[in-house]
Amino acid sequence: MEFEKNIKLVDEDSSENSLDLRILIEKYLLHWKWFVLAVVISLAIAFLKLNFKRSNYEATTIIKIKDEKGSDASTLSVFQDLGIMGGSKDNIEDEMEILKSKSLISQVVKSLKLNVQFFTKKNSISKFFDENLGLNTEFYEIENYANPPLDINFFISDSALYQAKTQFLITVNSTNQYTFSDIEKSIHRKHAFGERITTNFGDITIIPAVDLKKNKLLGSNILVTITPVKDVTNSYVDRLAIEPKSEFSNVLSLTVIDGVKKRAEDFLNELVKKYNERAIRLKEELSKSTSDFVTQRLEIISKELSNVDLTAETFKTRNRLSDVASETGLNIQSGQAIENQIIESSTQLKKIEYIKEFVNTKGENQLIPVDVGVNNSNVAALAQNYNELMMQKKRILKNSTEKNPIVVNLNEQLKTLKSNITQGLENLQSSQQISLDALSNQNARINSKLYNAPKQERQYRDIQRQQGIKETLYLYLLQKREETAITLGVVDPNAIIIDRAESAPNAVAPKKKIFLLGAIIIGLLIPFIILYLSELLDTKIHTREAVEKVLNIPILGDIPKLETKGRYLIKKDDYSSIAEAFRILRTNLNFILPTSEGDTKGKIIFVTSTIAHEGKSLVSTNLAASLAHAGKKTVLLGMDIRAPKIVSYLNVRGEVGVTNYIVNADIQFDDIVNHVPDIENLDVISSGDLAPNPSELLMNPKVKELFDTVKEHYEYIIVDTAAFSMVTDTMLLSKFADAYIYVIRMNFLDKRMLRYIKSLYNEKRLPNMNLLINGIDIKKGYGYGYGYGYGTAFEKSKKPWWKFS
Repeated sequence: MEFEKNIKLVDEDSSENSLDLRILIEKYLLHWKWFVLAVVISLAIAFLKLNFKRSNYEATTIIKIKDEKGSDASTLSVFQDLGIMGGSKDNIEDEMEILKSKSLISQVVKSLKLNVQFFTKKNSISKFFDENLGLNTEFYEIENYANPPLDINFFISDSALYQAKTQFLITVNSTNQYTFSDIEKSIHRKHAFGERITTNFGDITIIPAVDLKKNKLLGSNILVTITPVKDVTNSYVDRLAIEPKSEFSNVLSLTVIDGVKKRAEDFLNELVKKYNERAIRLKEELSKSTSDFVTQRLEIISKELSNVDLTAETFKTRNRLSDVASETGLNIQSGQAIENQIIESSTQLKKIEYIKEFVNTKGENQLIPVDVGVNNSNVAALAQNYNELMMQKKRILKNSTEKNPIVVNLNEQLKTLKSNITQGLENLQSSQQISLDALSNQNARINSKLYNAPKQERQYRDIQRQQGIKETLYLYLLQKREETAITLGVVDPNAIIIDRAESAPNAVAPKKKIFLLGAIIIGLLIPFIILYLSELLDTKIHTREAVEKVLNIPILGDIPKLETKGRYLIKKDDYSSIAEAFRILRTNLNFILPTSEGDTKGKIIFVTSTIAHEGKSLVSTNLAASLAHAGKKTVLLGMDIRAPKIVSYLNVRGEVGVTNYIVNADIQFDDIVNHVPDIENLDVISSGDLAPNPSELLMNPKVKELFDTVKEHYEYIIVDTAAFSMVTDTMLLSKFADAYIYVIRMNFLDKRMLRYIKSLYNEKRLPNMNLLINGIDIKKGYGYGYGYGYGTAFEKSKKPWWKFS
């Protein structure tokens, strides 16, 4: 049983939510014409914007960044032999940043002259606006990149041209003459082609680049736009995308978006070309630095070798020796192995001394020479880092100064690395010297066995040792110089083109379908937001549902909004929607009035509202008239003695009324009753003269006497009272009421007043309180519309579909 009860509650909640959603949708659908109008306007604006936007195309090229370790082994072999450079490949992300650098893209822009553009053929919409509406849109649809119609020679410097920003029009009058004008048409001069003219950005000459007549350019305008190279560069930086084809891949995809297919392709091809030229230039600088170092050392070693040879010649001549080696015999052979080791160790020590001397005396921005035979991994790694940082510093200094924070940081790192290299070389020299000393001691022990050899033999051995060291160094450096010279002549590019730049056939922007869809969404959102905000800021009550959500009070019915000006009074043969509403109200009264067997007294029905002008007098008079038309003996009692209005509806006013009856004992009940001429069974008792003390007057005992009398004479007593929240008059009379009809006017009463009405009901300050909704707009679908829409009055009030509510 409990389960079935829960299911029933869930069904009721679902039904309620569905009803709320339907009401919400209907509320906005009521304004469908505004939504349609907003969508149409939004689409029209979108259409105009699309016509004033140039199509953009996407071009892509695929390249592979070569591995420096494999491609430049011969180039860097000198440094690798020294252990200063490892041969690890550049970080692919660094190469991507170089490809997207402003300095490289700026070179491309200057090379292709992308800062100067030519436009012809004005857009059709722009032409229509200019010719028919007197506008000056100056939107030219066709950009002549591949075949510019004009050739402009500038007499200003390149640096000034690269910073210029201007637009001007060239009107082709004939094959020999044109008209020059600025974009604002403040300058308008005729010139001959080839004539030197003066402009606000310098002197120029203009000559045709194509056959003007053949290309149908006679009489047409050509828009010339000059943009600063910096701006064009920034634009391409934003539109250029570089991504690796896969993770850890050396293959890169370069994509750019441009308004001209050919220009997009040329840009990518030129970008790769400039990138390769830069890489080749850097490699040539590195090779040249190595070659210069080797040549310098060769000159020094050559001189030293000549000196040693001369010493040997002098020694032999002076001591008359022909072949010292054959005379030493077996003793020398026994020490030959140690001699070779001493030579090798001494050679290594000399290499270290050369590198150390070069490091200490080299220029500030000079690379450290490598690959001269020093075998030490730590020194090699430090020297490799030093050369890489030095090359990076040189690259930055091309577009910057020594004060650049990056250059300052690099200088600090270079200084530290140089100190570490020097320290490493000193340590290596010390260890090599220790090794050499040990070998010399061994050699000394062997030489002690040769005490019988002449002094000349020992001296000549020293000279031979020096000759061997110098010859070894000389031959080694000579070989490296030739290798470096060969490498310098065959430096290859860093990027291999896999696929040349190619543009997609279809435009990637603007995306017309998405643009139009966005326009539709915006067109729907704007009226929705306006309606939502207007509802959010609106404090008035507009629907019966809004009342029912706050108040759990019975509602007797809805009274439609009056479409005609003036006072309305229901007639017997009236079948309009408002007349039907009052008939429904009359019927519903039977369900709220108390009934008791044998009770023949009339029923007193009070009509009140929260504030004035909510229609309580309209309800009072028409409810009374409706009851009278039904054959019920009815009296309309005007108890709003402060601002009476029922007389204006019935057009009946007696000499005296309620206030006169209360204060004057001579006036009888029959004296204040007036019959309504056009309505049978309906009498009216007006409020009488205005009293200075209405609240005290309503506390008079004669008020009870009045109500007792009318109950005896009539079946229904409709009492028109004052607004409840403004005065206490209605509260003073509440004890006489059998039922209260509390009128709430739509589009008039503040929502916050509903809490006041709720407190009246909860505190039972008004007996048998019921609500009546007044001012329902049946054309907007508010209310439940009992019987509304019947009769000729409704038929005549319907508006054409195209008229806005």
